[in-house]
Amino acid sequence: MHKLNLFILIFSACYTFGENIIIDGSLDESEWTKAFSVNEFYQTSPYNLEKSKDQTTVYIFSNEDGIYVGFVNNQSNLSMSSKKTLRDESSSLSDRNAINIDFDGDGNKAYILAVSLADSLFDAIKLKKGGFKTDWDGDWIAKTKKYDGYWISEFYIPWNIVLMNQPSGNKRNIKYTALRYKSADQTWVSSSGTMASRPDYFEKLDSLEIDNYTKSKLNFFPYLSSSKNSVTKFKNNNAGAEIFYNSGTGKQINATFNPDFGQAESDDVVINFSAQETFYSERRAFFTENQSLFNISNYDRYSVINTRRIGAAPSYECENTENYEECENARKNYSDINYAFRYTQKSGNTEFGLFTAQEDDEAFSLGRNYYAIRSRSNLGDKTLGYMLTHVDDKFNGTKSTVNVVDYVSVKSEQLTYFTDVLFSEKDNSSKFGYRSQFNYQPSDFSYFSGSILYFDKDFKLNDFGYLSRSDWIHLGLGGGIKLINFAKNSYINQMDVKFDLNYDSDTKGNSNPAKIDQKNEIIFKNTSKLKFEFGAKTSGKNTTITRKNSNFPYIKYRDRKNVTLDYEAINRDFWTYDWRMSIEKGSKYNTFSSNGYKREFYKIAGSFFPNDNLKINLQYRNRKENEWLIWINDNNFGLYDSEQDTVSIDLNWFKGNKHEIRLKSQFVALKASNPKSLVSNNTGYLFQSNDSLQSFTQGVASFQIRYKYELAPLSYLYIVYSRGGESFDEDSSFSKSDIFNKPWNNPSDEVYSIKFRLKY
Repeated sequence: MHKLNLFILIFSACYTFGENIIIDGSLDESEWTKAFSVNEFYQTSPYNLEKSKDQTTVYIFSNEDGIYVGFVNNQSNLSMSSKKTLRDESSSLSDRNAINIDFDGDGNKAYILAVSLADSLFDAIKLKKGGFKTDWDGDWIAKTKKYDGYWISEFYIPWNIVLMNQPSGNKRNIKYTALRYKSADQTWVSSSGTMASRPDYFEKLDSLEIDNYTKSKLNFFPYLSSSKNSVTKFKNNNAGAEIFYNSGTGKQINATFNPDFGQAESDDVVINFSAQETFYSERRAFFTENQSLFNISNYDRYSVINTRRIGAAPSYECENTENYEECENARKNYSDINYAFRYTQKSGNTEFGLFTAQEDDEAFSLGRNYYAIRSRSNLGDKTLGYMLTHVDDKFNGTKSTVNVVDYVSVKSEQLTYFTDVLFSEKDNSSKFGYRSQFNYQPSDFSYFSGSILYFDKDFKLNDFGYLSRSDWIHLGLGGGIKLINFAKNSYINQMDVKFDLNYDSDTKGNSNPAKIDQKNEIIFKNTSKLKFEFGAKTSGKNTTITRKNSNFPYIKYRDRKNVTLDYEAINRDFWTYDWRMSIEKGSKYNTFSSNGYKREFYKIAGSFFPNDNLKINLQYRNRKENEWLIWINDNNFGLYDSEQDTVSIDLNWFKGNKHEIRLKSQFVALKASNPKSLVSNNTGYLFQSNDSLQSFTQGVASFQIRYKYELAPLSYLYIVYSRGGESFDEDSSFSKSDIFNKPWNNPSDEVYSIKFRLKY
């Protein structure tokens, strides 16, 4: 026991945060008396820019160790809420403070650092283009403390937390906003009148001059891991390391050798019969550190680099080998990685980065090599960038290259343009892609946006990146207004009214259904929320369902209309809930016996809090779909009546700030019955065929329980048990309970694993 305590003490001592300031939620050191302070805050959610009625004061100063931020929040003891959450969990259940900092003041990215009254940390990156990224975990600390009639939060942000430009003098101009969230009335207030969800976020940040220092950082993260799959009998014992070096002068190196890229977090279960690949976010620590420079993306439509490709399942051709059985037994759903390396630097108005990763060769497969080069320059109110990616797939004997030029122009505080020009090269074929977008905010309470996308038919991005579809022309227009001037006796606090128009086609001009959506959100004065949405799709052509079959490039799509209702209840002391219902109807097909398309979706979810350190989430989803159309092959389709049930059970338990137990489970049961076999002609019309088609059921089970112990900041012990499987039967006679139980009782994986990740 003494050895264990000494072990923990050593690793804890490796993390220092200043010699004079103790981060304990008490602003009692003399340095705080000399800090810059702000005490005027404006309500930004619900958005009305009214001065905050709750007194809040934020203090900011810097010394040779880093930047320090302190909040003093006046609040009655009874209204304070301090429910514990996972790191980076977005929750309305606990009071919190946040500081957003653009360290270089160039408007390219800002770092969001927040702490709840329960000492739960949240950090993310807000990019000028590419959205909001929560997968970054920074090396910073914060503590809170309750007092009689107020509470305090205290932040320490080391100089070497991120890659920063180094000014020539001893002063640094940062841009920032300080924010406070009050759970009792679910309001956000901001010192600059903006927050990360606002279109004018970067333009509204306040400027502040602070003392500047240079501080390097060298972190060494060795790890040991062991896992065993009781189903496949596969065992894996591994050791490796990650090295993070920040020079403090605008240069940073990240390297990993023999990495363990096994995930301690399980992905959500998705049953996908569509032509579009399911996109999963990155959860592995190495790829989330200092990766923002390489982010060129557009919502969920594309991302030039998708790091989940690295270490993905190898390619096999067991049927072409002499040792077929041995090859089949050697199949793995991941690739071992020899190393990964990333170098970034920032000097003046220019950023530059290099990235490479190499997968290991398998017994019956060969690994892939990944390379990327990135540069970006600020030219006043414009930003110009370039990126090249290259993948060498040794097993398939292919090489793929993508070149991208990206451009951002800030015309004014109200208007910003974004442009990406992309070229792919693979199989001796060069293809073109383009995206252009504008965001216009004529007032604080209204906005407009528009976008154009174009991708050639055989544009190749998915060797290293992600593209939801190629052979694509997209035109989009959206806008919205906020209504706040309701009568004092009204139940309504704020109403958001939005619209979206979307037109899509392939590059030959075959028009997909045009879509219009009108969305409304009412925020009531009791903090509950109601959303209602109306949508319509025109008749058109589905150009993706047949997987680009040259003889049958599309099917005719009938018009549809939908309505959706969402409700979020108020947060009570021990529980809350939300529900959703949606109905979509479509016209009948004339070429076969059709009753018309119909989809119904229902969701009910609840969260329960027996105490501040325990949270239980329950969710049930039901989806019924009549005339559900799925592609089989060539011009053959199946039409089914389907019903899908999803049950999710999550539990998070915390013991102080060191111990964490997380249970995450999802069970899905899909039943497809009343099949009709259909074929399409070359003009896209569907006709009933005489082919035999079976009903089917599909079940998926995913269960994980994880214990996490924090040895020291960014040093963890994980103990994980995972179990999951999938079943498929050409028989619809099974009950829902049978479909749920089959993948659980006959799992494809049952994994026990343990992992130490330590920070030196």
